[in-house]
Amino acid sequence: MDIQSGLGSLCRLISMKSTKRFHAWLAERGVVITPEQAYIIASIAKSDEFHQSELMSLTFLASDKSKISRIVQSLVTAGYLSRSDDEVDRRSKILRLTPEGVKVALLLKEAANINVELYNELFTEDELKALQTSLVKVLNAL
Repeated sequence: MDIQSGLGSLCRLISMKSTKRFHAWLAERGVVITPEQAYIIASIAKSDEFHQSELMSLTFLASDKSKISRIVQSLVTAGYLSRSDDEVDRRSKILRLTPEGVKVALLLKEAANINVELYNELFTEDELKALQTSLVKVLNAL
């Protein structure tokens, strides 16, 4: 296996296993959501309110407007988000976490910390910085 396909396969495998571990931990706590739903909840949790149109600028989602609308609707239906009209621009929708959404956001943060703890057990701080720098360099070159 050459370095290019080996590195790509390794990154995909790490991502898949990390995501599976993350979502299994959440499922044990009764939360079954997709990675996209988790990303939206975590993004909205960083502020009091979030305009739905801002989701289009999030790199992870990089998707079409209708797909994001469907994901948001699924989170509203599940009771994790509320959606209301912007008082200034009625065409714009404001998203907020519901109390249940806040609970899920806290679980997402806890789940992420479990992965961080694993990385800290496996690597020194300098090794983690070097790994991150190397991966960002590869990402920026692509």
